[in-house]
Amino acid sequence: MLGRNLAPIVTADPDGLFADVRREIRRADIAAVNVESPLTERPHTSPNPYALEADPQSATLIAAAGFDVVGIANNHAGDAGPLSVVDTLNAVTEAGMRAVGGGADLAGAWTPVTVESGGIRIAFLAIDGSLQGLRATALVPGVASWDPDLARSAVAEARSQADIVIVGLHGGVEYRTVPDPLLGPIADDLAAMGADVVWGHGPHVEQPITVTNPESNGRPTVIATSLGNFLFDQHRPGTDTGILLEVLVDRDGVIAHRVGDTNVSDLRVHFDGWRPPAGNAALVAGRLWSLDRSATPVDPTVVLPPFSEGVIVDGASGDLDGDGADEILVSYRHPFRDKLGEPGTPLPTDRSGMSAHLGVARVDGTPIWLSRRPPHAIGRVAACDRAAAFAYTTLDDDTVIATATGTWSGFGFVLEEELPGSGRVGCADVDGDGLLDPIVLDR
Repeated sequence: MLGRNLAPIVTADPDGLFADVRREIRRADIAAVNVESPLTERPHTSPNPYALEADPQSATLIAAAGFDVVGIANNHAGDAGPLSVVDTLNAVTEAGMRAVGGGADLAGAWTPVTVESGGIRIAFLAIDGSLQGLRATALVPGVASWDPDLARSAVAEARSQADIVIVGLHGGVEYRTVPDPLLGPIADDLAAMGADVVWGHGPHVEQPITVTNPESNGRPTVIATSLGNFLFDQHRPGTDTGILLEVLVDRDGVIAHRVGDTNVSDLRVHFDGWRPPAGNAALVAGRLWSLDRSATPVDPTVVLPPFSEGVIVDGASGDLDGDGADEILVSYRHPFRDKLGEPGTPLPTDRSGMSAHLGVARVDGTPIWLSRRPPHAIGRVAACDRAAAFAYTTLDDDTVIATATGTWSGFGFVLEEELPGSGRVGCADVDGDGLLDPIVLDR
């Protein structure tokens, strides 16, 4: 929302509005956002007292932040009259983005917007589930207002012209932290109709994100009934935070997703970082994702060469440095040696007096890199392409207590956030690019 109390900041500090989050938005191939402000110079005419209208030129700030698709199907879209919907559509288009969910008539409001990236066609729809927005008719501009028959037809049309269907859904009881009895079933219905992603906005606070697998099409659907506030001027508890939802897809549907946290504590958007996955995980292209599609690890069997540095606990082979030839990744134990530890901080040892280490060697066993102090003892390893996965244990118990993934840097691993609890590590080509990615299953 770019009007009301945001309007002075739009004028005085336009670059600062999205400066802290712009990098993350632009990293996505396609980024979409719901805009709650009618982008119009027309006066507020709605009986509701919340005048959210914003300068049409502020659409350029949304585009500069990195957004490609703008949903306008919400309860405020027509607050300055039917023509304010047309004004918003024009402002979005003139800023170089695609608008969805509103139109000069009913057909336009329900028409999918299709964007192509990397050879994958993504169709977007936006629907006002609040039933309070200005409903488009055959003769009057407005928004796509929830109607199950129209939604089913629109999703089917979108599916016929695209690989992926994404639906923005507005509505829900405000400030409620779980889906309400109306919005939740609508989201489930859209998933069953064939939507790959249903992302919501309306309650102004965050709600849980779930992944379902409708029997109708056998594809997982990411459902996020409320991502909270990205940019708004509210002050109730929970209204100053929001979620970035990023989804990894191929032509067959959703592969994985990840969740980032934002805040608007000073009426500018700040990025607080990506959350670690709560369930099964995959490290793809240097990013840690929640894995939404089943993945079968490749056979980890490897014949380990003699290794002079210590007693091997576990080992695996993989092309860690990307040169086309395999290396050996080994978790090993060695009798305690002072020179391996930091001065004054001796390495912990197991009951046999052995300290835990990690190493990378050539296939003949010649060491390439040996760790000084891994975060934990490592019970299992998986060597993938340019990356690896690790199952942590304690020194005297082989029960998995945590897992981690990391990218090979040439001399050690750049580790992602540790994932607590049990898990089974392996490698699989998660995104179909021909490279094996580290995965953690059974979490």
